[in-house]
This record gives sequence, C-alpha cells and structure tokens, in this order.
Amino acid sequence: MSDARGNGLDKKIGAAKKGKIIQYTQDHNLYFNLGVKHAMRKNYADAMKYVEMAIEKDPYNTDYLFNKACILVELKRTRESVKLLNYIIWNIDPTFSECYFGLGCNYFELGNFDKALQYFEKYVNMEGEGSMGSDAQEILHYMRFPGDGFEISLESPIGFSEKALKRSRDSSMKLHAAGSMYLHRGNYKEAIRQFERSIMAYPETKSSRLRLSMAYYMNGQLALAKLLASSVLKIQKSNHLAKLCLALYYFTEGQADASERILSVFARVRNKKQRSRQESEDHEFYEQMLNSAPVGDELKSRLSGAVNKLYAPVKL
Repeated sequence: MSDARGNGLDKKIGAAKKGKIIQYTQDHNLYFNLGVKHAMRKNYADAMKYVEMAIEKDPYNTDYLFNKACILVELKRTRESVKLLNYIIWNIDPTFSECYFGLGCNYFELGNFDKALQYFEKYVNMEGEGSMGSDAQEILHYMRFPGDGFEISLESPIGFSEKALKRSRDSSMKLHAAGSMYLHRGNYKEAIRQFERSIMAYPETKSSRLRLSMAYYMNGQLALAKLLASSVLKIQKSNHLAKLCLALYYFTEGQADASERILSVFARVRNKKQRSRQESEDHEFYEQMLNSAPVGDELKSRLSGAVNKLYAPVKL
C-alpha cells in the first residue's frame, strides 16, 4: 500500500488545533488520506470505503485506483485487483510501473507463472533498481533458475518474454488493422472494440491509442477520448497528434481557452524530420475524423493546417 500523496488532512487538523476556523469540505484527498490511514491499521473494509469515495470524486486518479487494487489483494480479491491494474495500464497510464509489479505479484499468487514472469520483467526493464527493483530481480532469478524448495518450472525460462512480446505485438497489429477498417467505415462501436483489444495485447501501442481516442470521440464518449489521448502523452510527451486531438476535444466540450493554448504552440512548430509510414497513416485518419467532427470549419481548418505543416514531407 503506497502512502497518500499530500497532507491535506493533516493541515486541516493542524489548523483546527491552532483555533483557526476552516470550512469542512468533502474533498477527495481527505477521503483518500483516511483510506490510507485505515489500510495502515489493517482496517481494509473501512480503507476500501474511503478510497472508493475518493475515486467517485476523481475517477481517473491513478494513485487512488492503484491503492484500491492493493486493498483488493488484502481482501483476498486478487482477480479484481488484476482487472483494476490492467484498467490503469490500458486506459490511463501505461507507464505506471508499479502496476506491472503488482500484476506480477497477483499472477504469481494465482499460479499463472508465465504471466508473472512477463510482468516482473516488464517492471525491471522500466525501473531497473526502482523502489521494488531488488525484489523483482530476486523473484525473476528464482523463476528462471528454480532451486531447491522453489517449485516453478517454465518450459523456456530464457527468452520467454521476447517470444511473448512478439506474439503480443503481432496480435495487436492485426487488431489495429481491423479497428482501422471499422473506423474508416464509420462503425465506431466495432472500431472501439478492436482497438481496446489491440491495447490489451500491447499496452505501449501509441497508434491504437490515438485511433481509439478518435473512435471514442466520434461515438460521443468525450471523457474517454481525452483519457486515451492523454495516455499517449504518457508514452511520448512530444506526440503532436495526441495534442491536436486534445485541442479538438477541449474545444468541443467548451474549453476554448485550453484548446487555443495548444494551437498557439503549433504556430511555432516546424517539421524537421521525414515522417514515418505510421505517422502518415495516423495523419490520414486524423484528417478523416476532422471531416465528420462536430465543430466549425474555422477550427477544422486550423487543425488540418497544423497537421499538414507537421507531417508534410521534408524536402531533401
């Protein structure tokens, strides 16, 4: 169980002791801090109650969701914890390394040692000597080279992850192609299903995340569209297309100022490299989405101009 971020509850208590008058607010940080305090005292039922109250107020907060997953394990609800950790990786933040360590532990407990190995290796590759790096390294050692008293046997302990990763990527690419076809045809619900499966197979895929974001947007699911576009920026901070998607989404929901701040940056950006095949395909789909987007022609023109400037072929 990780510590709560911030000390909002402590500040409120300290202010009260000094005789200051403070207004009680049911804010999500207070609920979360209460949940962590109960968890540290092993009052897991109460901890779950308060953490869920915090999540109700801030449903996409990864700290809240991760701590809920930890509490689920303590309550012997490991499969639910697996589902929640995967939700964080697939939908919100694929770079949240602690989720991979947690999944490794959960799959190990469930007896799925192949999956456990895959996620422990992923964590070590991301964090090296991170907060739980030595633990993960030790677990990996025993899983690869089982000794006396350690009853794990993998058919191919060395190179297993590489093979599993290739299978995941291949599966993700096939699902991506199917999703792209449905998105092109305007069948957004089926496109969403295919892209979600593509991300489940390979969470690091940026292109499927962008397409899923577009499909959500066209299907009227604006909150999820923003979530997926933001998740691309977790993987690649400089992803221009994800930012342009957000500019469109902000404008659609009435946040014209936020949209303008993004667009003003692109007025100074220039394309400096030859675009890749994937970037060309993403550009094409973004243009197709703009044609049907429920916004005015002026914004469409600005967004289309920014994309063309960014992804125009570089003259050699």
